[in-house]
Amino acid sequence: MDDFAGSYNQHFDVVRANTAGLLDLAYRLRYQVYCVEHPFEDRARCRDGREIDHDDDRSIHTLLIHRGTGLPAGTARVIMPRLDTGRLLPIQRLVGPRERAAMRRLPPHRTAEISRFAISKQFRRRMGEERFADTGFAYPRLRSDYSERRLLPHITFGLLRGILEICLEYEIAVLAAVMEPALLRILARFGLDFEPLGPLVEHHGLRQPCLAEIVALWEQSRRQAGPLWHYLEASGSTCHRPAPRPSWHTAIGAG
Repeated sequence: MDDFAGSYNQHFDVVRANTAGLLDLAYRLRYQVYCVEHPFEDRARCRDGREIDHDDDRSIHTLLIHRGTGLPAGTARVIMPRLDTGRLLPIQRLVGPRERAAMRRLPPHRTAEISRFAISKQFRRRMGEERFADTGFAYPRLRSDYSERRLLPHITFGLLRGILEICLEYEIAVLAAVMEPALLRILARFGLDFEPLGPLVEHHGLRQPCLAEIVALWEQSRRQAGPLWHYLEASGSTCHRPAPRPSWHTAIGAG
């Protein structure tokens, strides 16, 4: 497992997109995935091939960079709470009254949402992910060796690490998400179980609103002791001083 983590870090770099140049890479990759490959978003509102929305001004972004080419392999963001403006998280605009009432019982300053989880088609295709169709949008061919190819089924690890590190830094206790069921299954395979918040909703197809406690995600991954946990541990990303645990199960049950 130590060899796996070392090999992963040799080929991929997890960076915080905190400069104009890095944000540009994230927005352009989102345009590729969300406007070109899968036209969930309207290209007409995207300027210069960048997909940007009204939640990006309060988001912390992570990028996965392929070291061999310098290409962005993936990106994701954590939408932070903005209590001063009263702005809702996107999930709160999609769920029903009961679920919104339950979310109001969560710690508002420690509840965030992940979204725009995107992997470049160049790397998805090499992983053999059938969920993602090949639309003809191509990057230069990678010159990968065996050690790199064996990492590709686990390429999401870097983005998961980036997301969890953001949550630890900003003391986020609960993560919300509106995910495709396929992505939820991938995360559960790695010991990251998000629990449903109400029924499926229509949002560019059927999506599952869900919640997870950060501490619970660490504990699940540790108990499974799979490659994700060993990768996080070897990268120094394990949770040593967890934030207080909110009783969001009780909150939802009381809704």
